[in-house]
Amino acid sequence: MTSKPVQSLGKRKTSLPTAPDLALDDPQSHKKLKQPVASVHARCSPRSRSSLQNLPLELLEIIFLYSANLALPRSCPSLGAKLSSKTTRLQFFMIGFHDTWDQYFGIPMPQANFDWSDIENRPKGDVSLQSDLLSMPWVNIDFILEAQQAWADKYARGRCYRHYEYEGLIIRDLYEKDVNACDRYMQHVRQHEVKTWKFDARACFEADYERALQIPPTPEPCLLYTLSTLSALPEVHPHVHTPVDLLTGPWDEEKKRRLFWLVRAGILVEDDEIEDSWKVRLACLDAAVISPERLDPLILNCLIGPWVLDYLPFDAAHDTLAKLCSRIDRGGDTQDVREYLRYMIRHMDRKGKFWRHYESDDDEIWDSIRATYPLQKADTLDYLRSGILLVTVA
Repeated sequence: MTSKPVQSLGKRKTSLPTAPDLALDDPQSHKKLKQPVASVHARCSPRSRSSLQNLPLELLEIIFLYSANLALPRSCPSLGAKLSSKTTRLQFFMIGFHDTWDQYFGIPMPQANFDWSDIENRPKGDVSLQSDLLSMPWVNIDFILEAQQAWADKYARGRCYRHYEYEGLIIRDLYEKDVNACDRYMQHVRQHEVKTWKFDARACFEADYERALQIPPTPEPCLLYTLSTLSALPEVHPHVHTPVDLLTGPWDEEKKRRLFWLVRAGILVEDDEIEDSWKVRLACLDAAVISPERLDPLILNCLIGPWVLDYLPFDAAHDTLAKLCSRIDRGGDTQDVREYLRYMIRHMDRKGKFWRHYESDDDEIWDSIRATYPLQKADTLDYLRSGILLVTVA
């Protein structure tokens, strides 16, 4: 009986190649050579640009990869053309995420040891570089998965990769309604237990994405369960900034997949460092909740939370609440969507002005009031309902 190697959690370090493999080597050295954008532009005099342009492509790519600076290909059109090949971009992306992927590959989110007080256990990775890369127009979900696969083939051979199977109420309810969903997902998960199985970034992503599409819109207190089912493994530094266009929509299929990859990778969607962040939150609410004819549960579960509902200017919050109430009154949404809208109203309505929309007309509390006070006037019942509901949500 052969012994099975045990993979320790949180202590995974890959020995990076040296000079011969400069295309993908030591990302630590890139940080030492990295220069501010202004410095790159300042040094790119006509003479220096001319000399850079005359360098062999192989040497130019090495300089670009070691500098880890996206300003270099932007400094002049000819350099941009030479450094815009897909291979070069993939290598650059892998460098930007190497430290994070190497630290947490195959470690489910609940088992990741985030310890900001311990230098060894802090999340590794260049926040600024990762944020810039994720905002590049040439980065889409196919590109990300291709880069992740290329990185794993080079640096993660033989390392174990596991999915995080959260057996919460949401998942149990989902599996009770659709047994095939459970069978399909578990069939994929079991492949990871086969020794000969090779990590497949796309197959893993598709399995998680297919299941996430079936999770209903889930307000608090179930929101934590939903986030647990969407978050799989840490694959970005948690302080990376989410691209604004993924926050404000609209979302086509590619953007939905990219947004899900980021949430699944552990990104913190809220971003107070964005200029006029309240305008971004309003745009997110409008695109995700107010304007669409049909709400997308995946978008709601990925984006809508306290970060987008709190701290809006009073007039903006009041206008949003009025639109949410109008949508409920208009009808046409499913029951779970209506309950989600009511959760949003309860969360945002700090002064209790929209209490009539806190609960549905057929909720148990309201039915018990009608049974207890069958002859009371409507205004009295409304008053009683208001008091009970305000106490309930306090």
